[in-house]
Amino acid sequence: MSDALFSHAVEKLQATALSPIARCKVCGGDAHPFDLVDFNKSCDSCLYPLGLSGIPVIYRLCNQCQFIFTDFFDGFTSEQWQRYVYNDDYVKVDSDYLDVRPRRNARELIAFLDGRRDSIIGLDYGGGNGLTAALLRENGWAFDSYDPFGHTDLSPDRIGRYNFCSAFEVFEHTPDPVGSLRDIIEKTRSGRLMILIGTGVNDGVVSKETRLSWWYAAPRNGHVSLYSRKSLQTLAANFGLTYTTVRAKSTTHLLARGISKDNARTLLLRGKLLLKVRSALKMWSGSLA
Repeated sequence: MSDALFSHAVEKLQATALSPIARCKVCGGDAHPFDLVDFNKSCDSCLYPLGLSGIPVIYRLCNQCQFIFTDFFDGFTSEQWQRYVYNDDYVKVDSDYLDVRPRRNARELIAFLDGRRDSIIGLDYGGGNGLTAALLRENGWAFDSYDPFGHTDLSPDRIGRYNFCSAFEVFEHTPDPVGSLRDIIEKTRSGRLMILIGTGVNDGVVSKETRLSWWYAAPRNGHVSLYSRKSLQTLAANFGLTYTTVRAKSTTHLLARGISKDNARTLLLRGKLLLKVRSALKMWSGSLA
């Protein structure tokens, strides 16, 4: 680990010691230091496949909306992100990143949007290598991809016209949740809008007793923002969007405008049911081959 990153960590520790209370990035409430982990903590099953770095990363907890976040990466340049996080070793802490997850995301989107191919202009925000959007296009969907550190193929004539956005495992990576959601909305049209977000929630998982033993708290994966359902609801409300999920620990969340909560919930349930049915049929047909 470089001397520059170590010096950055020292500056962050000093700033936290001098000003222990920070403003929550979602609701503006008081956020106190909650716990710290090593920079190399990852989502991998062994947590530290790259070994310990010796660099502490402090996470804060908002007393009001239970949003957990670190300001360690605040102000990071694109070069710093790519040097320290999204580098050649990233695949070692997220082996599904290149192929498995994009294909799974595409299947989920096709199930969720079933029957709406002619009305959807879609954007996969934070789409990584662009595979999810490419698979949607292969199946006849109008879908583009945008990623500041990956592949971007935005269609100029569609900017300001997108009426559906997916953001799978994206919002835990942003050090500015409000800014990221604003960026999505600025690319969409006014009126009816759906934003499907995939991220874990800390409800019932993190507590003062367990601290940050949660595997999802992983700086090396770029997991800098850890949400509660309340914080996601608050984030949505900041932009006049309704928040809907289907169960307490669901990792799929729908932020919507122009759609009632009942209809949003029906859409989520229908999509999940259709995905399960299609997966079961595929396995069954494969067993007969």
